[in-house]
Amino acid sequence: MRVSTPWIYSPKFDLAAIIGPPVLVTAIVLVWGNRLSAISETPPWLWVLLVLFVDVAHVYSSLFRTYLDREEFRKRKRLYLIVPVLSWLGGIAIYAGCGATFFWSCVAYFAIYHFVRQQYGFLMLYRRGEPVGNLSYRIDQAAIYLATVYPLVYWHTYPRNFQWFSDFDVVHIPVAWPEQLCRWLYIASLASFFFKEGCTWLTTGKLNAGKVLLLTVTAAAWGTGIILFNGDLPFTLINIVSHGIPYMALIWIYQYRKRTGKPASENRFLKFFQLKYIPLYILAVFGFAYFEEAIWDWFVWQDHADIFGPLAIRASATLLMILVPLLTMPQVTHYVLDAYIWRVNKKGKEEVRAVIG
Repeated sequence: MRVSTPWIYSPKFDLAAIIGPPVLVTAIVLVWGNRLSAISETPPWLWVLLVLFVDVAHVYSSLFRTYLDREEFRKRKRLYLIVPVLSWLGGIAIYAGCGATFFWSCVAYFAIYHFVRQQYGFLMLYRRGEPVGNLSYRIDQAAIYLATVYPLVYWHTYPRNFQWFSDFDVVHIPVAWPEQLCRWLYIASLASFFFKEGCTWLTTGKLNAGKVLLLTVTAAAWGTGIILFNGDLPFTLINIVSHGIPYMALIWIYQYRKRTGKPASENRFLKFFQLKYIPLYILAVFGFAYFEEAIWDWFVWQDHADIFGPLAIRASATLLMILVPLLTMPQVTHYVLDAYIWRVNKKGKEEVRAVIG
C-alpha cells in the first residue's frame, strides 16, 4: 500500500492537529460518556477550557488570517469592512423585529450550516488533485454531507438533552420517516465511499489516508455526540474540540507556510508565525475570548461571577437589542468570511469553497 494524500502540511501535523482532536475526544466520550451525561452542570474549569480556550478563541484566531494580516486585508478590504457592519445591523434588525428567540435560532442554524461546511471543506482539501465532477467526486460529497446531516436529522426527530445555543431549540420533525429515509442514505453513502476507496487501493495500490480518516472521524464524532449519547457534556465536548482545535491549527500552519515562502521584508506580520511564538498565539486568542465573554457575563448572562468578577449591569431591552447582535458579530463575521478565505483552485475546472471554522 502506498499512501497518496495531499496533506494540509504533513502527516505528523495533520494527524496531531486536524484529525487527532476529534479522535481523542470521541474516544473519551465512548469510554466515559455515561458518566459525562450524568453531569448536569459543567465545572467552571472545564467551561473555561472548552468555551474560552477553544470555542470562542477559535473565532478570534481567524483575525490572524484576515484583519491582522495587512497583505490579506488590502486584498479584500471592502469585504472585511462591510461584513462586520452588515452582520451587526442585520442582527439588530432580526432581534428587534422578531425577538430574542428567533434571533438565537438564526445564529444557531447558521452555526450548524457552518459546522457542516467545515467538514466538507476539509474533505475537499484532502482530495486535492483528484478529478472533480465524476462519480467518485459525487460519492465523496454525499458521504461527507450525510456523515453530518444524518445526525442532525436524528436530533431534529428525537428528543435530545442538549442545546446548541441559549434560548434555542431545533425545529422538531413530527414524523419518523424522514429520519428513517436519511438513515438508509447515510448507510449507503458511507458504504459506497469505503467500497470505492477500497477498490482504488486494490487496483492502484494508492490510499488517500487523509480523506479516509477525515470521513471516518467525522462520522464517528457526530454520531457519538448526537446519536449514541444523549447528554449535554458529551455533545459539548465533541462539538467544541472537533471544530475549534483543527481550525486554530489550520490558521497557524497556513500563515507559517506563507511566511516560509516569502522574504521577511514583504510581510513582517508573518514573523509572528514561528514555533517559539505558539504560546503567544494561544494567549492572544484566549485574551480576545476572555474579553468578549466578560462583556456577555456582565451585561447578559451574569452566571460566571467566579471567572469574570461580580460586576452585573442590568441592561435595558434597547441596550440588549444593540449589544447582543454586536457581541455575536465576531462569530457571524467568522462564519461569513470563511466562505471566501479558504479556496482550492482545481486547475480552472472548479473553485471549491472550503468553509473551515
